[in-house]
Amino acid sequence: MSDFRPTGASGEPPKPPAPPVSSAATVTSRADGPNDSSDAGYQTDSNGSAPQRRRRMSRASVARMKRARTRRRIVLAVLGVLILTIVALTGWFAVSAWTAKGEVEAAVNSAKSLQTQVQGGDIDLDKIADGIDEVSLHIDRTYAQTNQPVWALAEFTPHYGSDIKTVREVVRVLEDVSNNAMPALANVARTVDLDDIGIKDGVISLGGLDDVAPDLARANQSLTDAAAQLNTVGETHFPQLNSAIAQGREQLGTLADLTGTAGNLASILPSMLATGESGGTRTYLVLAQNNAELRATGGIASSWGVLTISAGRLALGSFVTPPADAVFGDAEARSVLTADERNLFSTKMATDYQDINFTPDFTRTAKLAHDIWKRAGNGGVDGVVSVDPVFLQRLLAVAGPVALDDTASTLLDGGAGGSGTGGSGSAVTLNGQNAAQILLNRIYLGSSTQSEQDVFFALAASQVFDHVLHNLDGKGMQMLKTVRQAVEDGHLYLWSAHEAEQEQLAGVQVSGALSAKPAQPEIGVYFNDATMGKMDWYLKREVTSKYDKTYPNGARQYTLTVTLTNTADASAVTATPDLLRGYDDDGKPRHGEIETVLYVYAPAGGRLVDWSEDFDQIATHDGLTVGAKTVTLKPGERFTTTIHVLASASAGNTEPTIRQTPSTD
Repeated sequence: MSDFRPTGASGEPPKPPAPPVSSAATVTSRADGPNDSSDAGYQTDSNGSAPQRRRRMSRASVARMKRARTRRRIVLAVLGVLILTIVALTGWFAVSAWTAKGEVEAAVNSAKSLQTQVQGGDIDLDKIADGIDEVSLHIDRTYAQTNQPVWALAEFTPHYGSDIKTVREVVRVLEDVSNNAMPALANVARTVDLDDIGIKDGVISLGGLDDVAPDLARANQSLTDAAAQLNTVGETHFPQLNSAIAQGREQLGTLADLTGTAGNLASILPSMLATGESGGTRTYLVLAQNNAELRATGGIASSWGVLTISAGRLALGSFVTPPADAVFGDAEARSVLTADERNLFSTKMATDYQDINFTPDFTRTAKLAHDIWKRAGNGGVDGVVSVDPVFLQRLLAVAGPVALDDTASTLLDGGAGGSGTGGSGSAVTLNGQNAAQILLNRIYLGSSTQSEQDVFFALAASQVFDHVLHNLDGKGMQMLKTVRQAVEDGHLYLWSAHEAEQEQLAGVQVSGALSAKPAQPEIGVYFNDATMGKMDWYLKREVTSKYDKTYPNGARQYTLTVTLTNTADASAVTATPDLLRGYDDDGKPRHGEIETVLYVYAPAGGRLVDWSEDFDQIATHDGLTVGAKTVTLKPGERFTTTIHVLASASAGNTEPTIRQTPSTD
């Protein structure tokens, strides 16, 4: 019996099925080693072809693969940690920045509150001291945030890293102010007694101001350094931040100026006012300037008096007119005056006592007055003080009205034979609203003579001073504000004949010195009367300054506009006395026109670029560029000129101040 075997289509017996093969090649190792010829370690393809042998990996290769896998795991782990660290640092920085922002805002709000208190009517120095401490606390907290390591790392951030560096530098500067200036200022506020500052029954009291001079000096040094350091801080990518830094720089500069002024005055006032331990007696020449006839620092110095201070007690003598032979002769004047002064103001600045303040530099005016007074045989004085009717009116607003005696009232009433304007025999009262008008205008509307007018002015000044010296008790704060405003407006000047004192006064606004600091630009606009009358009561003046553009070197240009208007009524002014209307060059009475010499001073280190109305002269005065022009206005006429003024590049963004001849307002 034959075997039964199924056959394929070809009749051949079928092959046994091949073992399953995975899609990837399989390598099987045996203990026999790599030369083993058994079927193990082989595989066939899908067509059942002969098996192909695969060499297995060496131990070194396996080790390398393990190391590669380990390295990948480490890299991934490091990346993960780095990402987590960056996220953590970003969060840390964000929280710190938010906290710092809140502290800065709190500091700004506290500073604004302080400013409101200082500018307010009632000042509580204890509250101000607490406010200073509060500002300092917020600054310290801000510094504590920006001084953290995460801020230093943030400086390496692309693009914005420089901004973070700038912020840290600004906060560091403020932190120095917080540690040095703020405690000193707080101590000043807690030491000075404002209620005790002033004049009580003719005796000066400084209320402890003389005790805080060292604190003010320390605060001023810190603030000055801080302002200088902020000037070196670069711009950021954020305009709002740049603006805030600029405002901070300006505020620090202003505060530095204030503390500098206060420190200098606190240092020298005890000796100048003879209130210090040394006591002694001081004498000061008082110039009463008459703004009805303009001079650069106010008006003609028509009356001169002597103020004596002994152990703080003040006594004012009678006002007089210097004798004509006390002034310098023309030949002497040429040696006394500088070439700049002779060129701009002529030798009359030294040959006529009413013209000694042709110059806007009060330090020169005071020195000339000192020398003329001494030449008149009155002996030397320790200093010179200048006041005017506007200042006297403001003092009367504090001290209360004063009734002039019969002699002064009669003179105002028209003199010995005049018809008068106030009613025959009627008493005249000067107060905080009418003093300037009576002293600068009404006295000239009557028919009194020049000598009678001078006598009235001297009597009125003496009586107002005497009244004020004995009626300021308990009004120290009001008096301080009045004096400060008068200094800012140019209605009060002070000069010391003692060199050491004058050196400290030189940098203070009350000295009236010309500014020679390019970094603190000052534009000067001054006027000298050429009418030879008392018409300047009717001269209205407007002076404005506006930023124009910045040059490539950083110097900024400003547009200065000066407008003069003769406000006199043509029909009314022709009926006034000749002494009021003045005289022309031929000695003939004028008809209401006002002739004025205008002087425009460029800031130190700057220049006058161009002008809409030609100057009569371009000159220099102590290194400052000056443009001078004579303007004549009939009643109702107006004159306007525009001058482009360039400040020094060292001034940066500091806006120039405008110093000008004080007005009659």
